[in-house]
Amino acid sequence: MFHRPTAALAFLLVVAWALPAGQEAPSREPARTPEPLFVRLTFYPTASLSRYDYNNDLDLYEVRAYAEIRRGSQDGPVVTDAVVTAAGEKLVYGADLYEKRIIVDKDRRPEEILVEIAVKDRPGIKESFPLPAWLLLEEPRPAVLEADSAMDIRWRFSRFQAPVEVHAYDFKTGHEFFRSDFAVGTSATVPAGRLPSGTIVRVYILQSWLYKRFLAGTAYARGSEVNVIPWSQVFVRTR
Repeated sequence: MFHRPTAALAFLLVVAWALPAGQEAPSREPARTPEPLFVRLTFYPTASLSRYDYNNDLDLYEVRAYAEIRRGSQDGPVVTDAVVTAAGEKLVYGADLYEKRIIVDKDRRPEEILVEIAVKDRPGIKESFPLPAWLLLEEPRPAVLEADSAMDIRWRFSRFQAPVEVHAYDFKTGHEFFRSDFAVGTSATVPAGRLPSGTIVRVYILQSWLYKRFLAGTAYARGSEVNVIPWSQVFVRTR
């Protein structure tokens, strides 16, 4: 014999039917993709036979690292609170740039450098960049030179020979007495009689053109780039 459902049973059936609809997950907005960062990295592989005088900071090898980071584009606001490291060394922020002089072993000069960039509320960036070559002065060595003699300047590249700019000037007065732009080969000579006497002379050379690579990927804004400019210097005294 069949019985009609009671009012209580009917109520339970209605509730059981309504619960699944009420428990559906609310719709979610799609995750927003973080805006890209404009990143400009500049590295100067630096070989100093001496610094500031002929007998100071002998054979000091560094990678001088600089990073400019902006939101969205090259014209976007500067990111001032990023954490930036190169070769495990934290770069310090100042005047719109992060920078650090990273001392390296003379006999184990790096051929690439690992960079990590962390900015709040966005995925980090971690990428290695090649240092294609080191430019190394070989002459003059740090010494006291006779002012009336010629001065030979010699250099070499660790890899990939390129033209260089050669400069020599009186470190005390700032007067440049020798310059050679886009010099090919591996040597130049300051003629006898050009060296100022009784002073400190700085000689430096740098590659005439830089290594440039534009950075690709969703993390980078258009125009992001890495530049590498190798150079070398020495200080001598004259009498």
